[in-house]
Amino acid sequence: MVVADSPVWRRAFDDVERRVGSPLKSVTSSPDFQLTVHQMRQVGRAVTYPVENLLSWGLHVAGLPSHADMRGLRRQLDEVQRELLALRRQIVESERARETQQ
Repeated sequence: MVVADSPVWRRAFDDVERRVGSPLKSVTSSPDFQLTVHQMRQVGRAVTYPVENLLSWGLHVAGLPSHADMRGLRRQLDEVQRELLALRRQIVESERARETQQ
């Protein structure tokens, strides 16, 4: 439902959505489309995996970190941050417990 006092961009968006929404939904929810997307992802992985491995090897030869190395470091950093947050919470809880005992 289009409200007369809605902004122009909203009316334009609603108009396009009305025209494109249903056909697009019927296409993207079809099993053929989903199978095609799945196969395209597999092909993409089959192509990018060897390229990423070669690039990673080249970066390591040059003494530089690869994307996989950076992802691993990021995971480790996230884990350290979670542990630090848990320790901070424990400190706060122990301080509160100590204050209530006094």
